[in-house]
Amino acid sequence: MKPKLSISLLLFLISFVGFSQGFRDKKEKIKALKIAFISQKLNLSSVQAEKFWPIYNKYEDKIMDLKEAQLRQRLQKRETSDEEALKQIEEAEAAEIEIMSLKKKMRAELIPVIGADKVVELQKIEHEFHKKLLEKLKDRKGPPPPPRR
Repeated sequence: MKPKLSISLLLFLISFVGFSQGFRDKKEKIKALKIAFISQKLNLSSVQAEKFWPIYNKYEDKIMDLKEAQLRQRLQKRETSDEEALKQIEEAEAAEIEIMSLKKKMRAELIPVIGADKVVELQKIEHEFHKKLLEKLKDRKGPPPPPRR
């Protein structure tokens, strides 16, 4: 999974959901859909699932909190000096490093539970889920406007 694509997609989805009514409800609905999608595709045994979900949810919640904080910061439209802009860039880079660190820790904890092959498969499944979710959002929005001439 390409990290930049995943982050961009997730930020888009968060922003789309964040500006609509019932942010918490939509966030929970997306989370439930993701859990069902992963459960179906990953095909975990009941013993594996019992150990997998607490680990996955712990890290996923932390990652989402970081991404939402990044998005809030990006949405704050304010004029900044070069010094402030550099500080914002450094903060965004630090958050991205923290996200990658959390993903690495999550994978390390999941490998003994579900095996390395399913951890690799999980990354593919997450990417597939994000792609399908984006397609549904595009369908809901309708076709793009015709290009300007």
